[in-house]
Amino acid sequence: MDLKALLNKEQYEAAVTIQGPLLVLAGAGSGKTRVLTYRIAHMIEDLGIPFYNILAITFTNKAAGEMKDRIKKLVDTDIENMWVSTFHSCCVRILRREIDKLGYNKNFAIYDSSDQKTLVKQCMKELNINDKEIDEKEIISKIGKQKDNLVTAEEYKKRNEKDFRKNKIADVYLLYQKKLKNSNALDFDDLIFKTVELFKKEPEVLKFYQNKFKYIMVDEYQDTNKAQYQLVKMLAAGHRNIFVVGDDDQCLPEGSLVNSENGMVKIEEVLPNQYVYSAAGNGEVIKAKVEKVIKKQYKGVLVKVKTESGKEISATPNHITFAALNIVPEVYYIYLMYKNGMGYRIGQTQAIRSRYKDKLDSGLAVRLNQEKADKMWIIKCCKTKAEATFYEQYYSVKYGIPTAVFHDKGRGIAMSQEQLNKLFKEIDSYSAAERLMRELFLFEDYPHHFSSAVTRGDTSRKIINISYFSCKRSERRGYYSHRVSLITSGAEARERFTKAGFPVRAEKGHTWRVETERSLYDDAEALGRKLNSTMDGLSIIRKAKLTKDRSYYFMPFGSLREGMSIVSNCNGELVEDVISEISFENYEGFVYDLSIPELRQYIANDVVVHNCIYQWRGADIKNILDFEKDYPETKVIKLEENYRSKGNILNAANSVIKNNSQRKNKVLRTINPLGEKIKIYRAYSDMDEGSFIANEIKRLMEKENRSFKDFAILYRTNAQSRIFEDVFMKRAIPYRIIGGLKFYDRKEIKDITAYLKFINNLQDDISLRRIINVPKRAIGNSTVEKIQEFASYMDECMYSVLLDIENIPGLSKKAIASINKFTSLINSFNRNKDKVSVSTLIEEILESTGYLKELKDSNEIEDISRIENIKELVSAAVEFENSSEDKSLSAFLEKIALVSDIDNYDEETDTTVMMTMHSAKGLEFPAVFMAGMENGIFPGTQSLDNFSEMEESRRLCYVGITRAKEKLYLTSASTRRVFGRTVSYAESDFINEISPELKEVIRENRPSINGGGNRTVVSERYLNLNINSHSISSFSNRKAEKAINSILSSENFSTSESQNVQSNVNLEEVSVGRKVKHDKFGVGTIVSAVKNGDDMKVTIAFDNMGIKQLMFSMAPLKLI
Repeated sequence: MDLKALLNKEQYEAAVTIQGPLLVLAGAGSGKTRVLTYRIAHMIEDLGIPFYNILAITFTNKAAGEMKDRIKKLVDTDIENMWVSTFHSCCVRILRREIDKLGYNKNFAIYDSSDQKTLVKQCMKELNINDKEIDEKEIISKIGKQKDNLVTAEEYKKRNEKDFRKNKIADVYLLYQKKLKNSNALDFDDLIFKTVELFKKEPEVLKFYQNKFKYIMVDEYQDTNKAQYQLVKMLAAGHRNIFVVGDDDQCLPEGSLVNSENGMVKIEEVLPNQYVYSAAGNGEVIKAKVEKVIKKQYKGVLVKVKTESGKEISATPNHITFAALNIVPEVYYIYLMYKNGMGYRIGQTQAIRSRYKDKLDSGLAVRLNQEKADKMWIIKCCKTKAEATFYEQYYSVKYGIPTAVFHDKGRGIAMSQEQLNKLFKEIDSYSAAERLMRELFLFEDYPHHFSSAVTRGDTSRKIINISYFSCKRSERRGYYSHRVSLITSGAEARERFTKAGFPVRAEKGHTWRVETERSLYDDAEALGRKLNSTMDGLSIIRKAKLTKDRSYYFMPFGSLREGMSIVSNCNGELVEDVISEISFENYEGFVYDLSIPELRQYIANDVVVHNCIYQWRGADIKNILDFEKDYPETKVIKLEENYRSKGNILNAANSVIKNNSQRKNKVLRTINPLGEKIKIYRAYSDMDEGSFIANEIKRLMEKENRSFKDFAILYRTNAQSRIFEDVFMKRAIPYRIIGGLKFYDRKEIKDITAYLKFINNLQDDISLRRIINVPKRAIGNSTVEKIQEFASYMDECMYSVLLDIENIPGLSKKAIASINKFTSLINSFNRNKDKVSVSTLIEEILESTGYLKELKDSNEIEDISRIENIKELVSAAVEFENSSEDKSLSAFLEKIALVSDIDNYDEETDTTVMMTMHSAKGLEFPAVFMAGMENGIFPGTQSLDNFSEMEESRRLCYVGITRAKEKLYLTSASTRRVFGRTVSYAESDFINEISPELKEVIRENRPSINGGGNRTVVSERYLNLNINSHSISSFSNRKAEKAINSILSSENFSTSESQNVQSNVNLEEVSVGRKVKHDKFGVGTIVSAVKNGDDMKVTIAFDNMGIKQLMFSMAPLKLI
């Protein structure tokens, strides 16, 4: 086939690059599905690669089916059995063949969320866990997260034995997994989890699939979690022909000066293979070759550091440098402290404290020792006790972290140890600390102070120390080597490390050590990681001996504080330099980093900095950003030409996503014309918003001859659909909700599929409990509980004991007779399951059990609908039989277990569509309404307080915008009802991030649910005013309308005249830490400043009036 004629230049290159790892960065609508399709067709048709050597992983079953259909049309080969599927479908296929090697039968059941909830509740009951203390949703979420991260129940139990809450969850996890296995069942998360476990335990099985899948392709690679990532990595290890498609939109700034052999060179001018200066250890410097220059766009905060010697350097908060904490007099620290098994607390201490008579020590060290805690982070440095007390309370209240101590022994405090334990158990200080760290640019892996390795009572801390550049100097290489050491005790641990092949040496008493030296930086790091993976409970501490007499810990720029020492260059010698000032500044532009292979650090602005390390939050972004590290020979291709959307829509998407710092530089472009501007509508209320969308749909259908199916309403959460449903019903607009109650989640469908699941797997206790008395057959709950207790006592599945029902004590003759009749029925179905079709089996169940008769005899209107749904289930079974090669009951159950609601979406059905933005991925519509575009709705409240979640919300906004092909509306409401209260939210920051020339504001003069209204285009300046978002809180829509009309009808309206605020502060002078004075509130310190259109929202901690949030343009502020 002539691919050059079918694809553009970048698409062609991606389609014909077959050998080796390939990373394709594909923006929305850039033709990535087309590339995948033609690439596979080219491999089969032109290169003669057998289809059974190809594995293609897609985002949904629907996408997999569509791709396979397209490939069929392009090749002559029958590819019906080709592996084009989702991760879960792929894993089910593998497990059906191989799971017996893990001790399961091949006819295992797949539990859905309802089954999972039932089983977890059962486990909680057996373990006497009160659901008011820990509910099943939290437990299910935690178990799912552990499986996504490949953490077994046993591992999770070991990690959390000292944490009361997590230890309880671990107990449920252990029992839950045991019951799953006893029922020969897997939950959805197990499908990938168990496949990875299989590959680890059975190398021959892994080798078989590595040989089978010589070419692996993965779509939406940025969405892979750790388990999916590991699965792909294991399969691809055989041939390394891995092709991944992802959209990552997801260190030093331009102008930084790098110390090079040619003098000081701007970092943007540094080239690969050029020599720069790096630290060699012990105060020495050495020339090092640049392997690679990394360049990214960045918009966010920079940390600016000044030293006592006059050095200045700016970097992103996550960029690593090398620092040491000094004992600084007349300084108070506000700190965050962590103790394993208790959680986090906030406190204050002087930088210098007395530990022993006439002996001074770090206040942090004294406090950590008093609390027998593990780690501490400095939140803030204060000059006075009063200031420290204020900020201790401020941060405690803001983040919900206690200031109470961890233990009462010898403390003379009012609370007992029992009360302290209860306090830290009841308050989730873990989540609060995570939020604090994110917002203040602190990092869990980089504490300012930590406990040394120790064994004390039940407390055991094992530290792996990696000391870079601390050993002997290599004359050949010119730099010092690195030491890796672990010194601890315990016979069991010693045996484990010995068996793992480490050189273990005995020390005094029961202690022992692993200590060795490595010449290369990467080898030392790899050894440290290998030690860390040998057993749980280890921590790695990294430091580097960069000056003659001191080692410096790895420290992100965001964690640096005044008074700390960093390493700077002084006439060719590296010396200690004390930080005199730290400030934060906003930056938008390119940032750079250099890859220095053997040394992993270099000197910039005369300061030693590490290669950029960022603790990417969320495996999705990490996997795509680390792909080139996993496969150094990777080829990267960017698909930047969009074939879906109009130019203005694409430009809007680009202008939003460019605000993300965690992204690779890629800009969508389109061959389509610009099209219409983005329509912005600010409604009076949520009902008005729904009315406007309905009116606009009707108007466009009449004016442009459009169909209902041309329109989609996207929102962040499913709960937002109710308003639109109400309005659409009144306006007679047909709609369909994607992501609401799924067909297979309906009661009657779950009843019949439970019969099918149980007939297929008689060990499935969850399905048995659902159907044993459906329809009613005189087997009550007390009888079922007795059966369950007896089965648990005998360690058997429930059906096994039902077959000998007479052995169970305490059952009535009536119950025994009913159970015998039930087991006879089930045995009959089980014997026939492989002899009859699935549709026939369903009909037999409906008839023989009396289920259909009970519905027909019912007088309830909803039961008529249930009969129709059951008929649809039979039709689905017939369709399955006509289209599937494997027509077994197992295959049918597998199909319905893996189906998602989006897979059932029919583009040809003439209805409008409502769905969340998450569900919209991969779909496109001529006209899209993105509703609820308000701060607090989208982005959500959590995103506004969380840097990484804000970036994730922005990526989701990017997805939503690029669903539109021709028309895009962004709507919001001044007031809406939330939990029965009328609230007001500001217009979404995402709207303000779209360039002004790309959007226009429209307005209806008479909003009405039942009628239309005139549309008016309003000047862009009104968009940036955020009318109603700051001035309107909980008051009626009529007052809101009156206020807005008053403003808009004023001919001489201008923002400056209406505010009439006298201030001597310019917008450019607004920065965190500045002291200001307010006419009413007095003196305060700016603690936060967030840009809001042309304005700025500032948070000020006033000395006497507390914390206030003000709009800069409205606040009478003066600098002091």
